[in-house]
Amino acid sequence: MDHVLDTVLDPVLARRTSPAGLRILDPACGDGRFLVAAGERVRRRFGTVPRGCLTGVDIDPAAVATAATALGPGADVRTGDALDGAVPAVSFDVVVGNPPFLNQLAAGTSRGGRSRWGGGAYADTAALFLALALHAARPDGGRVGLVLPHSILATRDTAPIRAAALADARLDALWWAGEAVFDAEVLTCVVAVVRGEPQHRVRRAFGPGFDVLPAAPGHDLARRPTWSHLCADAAGIPPVQLGDGSTLRQLASATADFRDQYYGLVPHVTDGGDGAPLVTTGLLDVGRCGWGERPARFARQSFGAPRVAVDALPPALRAWATSRLVPKVLVATQTRVIEAAVDATGAWLPSVPVITVAPRDPADLWRVGAVLCAPATTAWAAATYLGAALSAGAIKLSASQVLDVPLPDRPWDSAADALAAGDVDECARRMDTAFGTDLYDWWDGRRASRRSR
Repeated sequence: MDHVLDTVLDPVLARRTSPAGLRILDPACGDGRFLVAAGERVRRRFGTVPRGCLTGVDIDPAAVATAATALGPGADVRTGDALDGAVPAVSFDVVVGNPPFLNQLAAGTSRGGRSRWGGGAYADTAALFLALALHAARPDGGRVGLVLPHSILATRDTAPIRAAALADARLDALWWAGEAVFDAEVLTCVVAVVRGEPQHRVRRAFGPGFDVLPAAPGHDLARRPTWSHLCADAAGIPPVQLGDGSTLRQLASATADFRDQYYGLVPHVTDGGDGAPLVTTGLLDVGRCGWGERPARFARQSFGAPRVAVDALPPALRAWATSRLVPKVLVATQTRVIEAAVDATGAWLPSVPVITVAPRDPADLWRVGAVLCAPATTAWAAATYLGAALSAGAIKLSASQVLDVPLPDRPWDSAADALAAGDVDECARRMDTAFGTDLYDWWDGRRASRRSR
């Protein structure tokens, strides 16, 4: 809380000679602790807190009553949903707070499309408060500082909110926790923006102690797909500059299945017998699949050798399964390194959320696999999409993002040959050569830490 107020409130107070007209909003004020701390700073600076200076909104009447008592009669504290019009229609000098977090896949966050505030169907509710705060802040220098889940940095459904922020304001500062530092087991960051000013360097801090990091360039923020690169060095991800021309999209297509396929398969999975092997994320390693070698978890059950009798599936589900039983590369999610295995015969049936990557030319199958097993690809994905996964050290790519993986500038057929021969390490080393990187040791360390868990 102090860090947020240091960043967004203190610069405003330092430029003012009087508190007259100063307005501070917390759109999800809870018991009022942000506003209490803000009021104390205003009082220290000017000796008084004017009536109407502090405004709080919260959906919980009991919390509002607590906040009203703590703030006193001069504050405007009201019960209501800030995302649904409860914020007063005035411009605020400062908007601060710690809005509520909801799981990205919780029922309450699925809105069947874009939200009123610009986020996609699975944008965390807290991200919508950033869009609201930007709307509420005065257009000529209004400041916003919110504690948000680190998903704001990278997820697809928060991308419209990030873009809108950069179109209307500059990203002034970013603090990334790197670990859970609040009661909720959610990784957090603090995003501070200033409306009506051109983008320049971004101040940065890291960890529970708010360790200051060197400021990062901000001139290309609007061209980048995420804000994750601003935290990559703090997360121990080495810098990597890959080609910005050819991508995996030129060689392959990629698909990710969802609830219909997952729940449709539940009654048809057997342990052993005949049928297509069902491959889950937990069975995929770099360059190989562990089906039949270790247990698999599917639909909260453990299977030694899960199979699906494709011919017994309902017609629509059978057509889907048949379309997946082709030579392909399967890619796991929520992993420390990109774990991709080549299914050369088309025998495996992918389980949600495994991503299926199918080369357009069958001759490129092992070449596609080699690109996905490259240390440079893991570094690129980790730096570009930090925040999309549940943990700070994991990588989570969508099917479209897999296709955005850059291709090497140099030939990599020898790496593909090594992968086809089962030599994953030699493939990785040769892909380092193809990409012009030296990331094998870093990549191998992340791979080893995954295996030790």
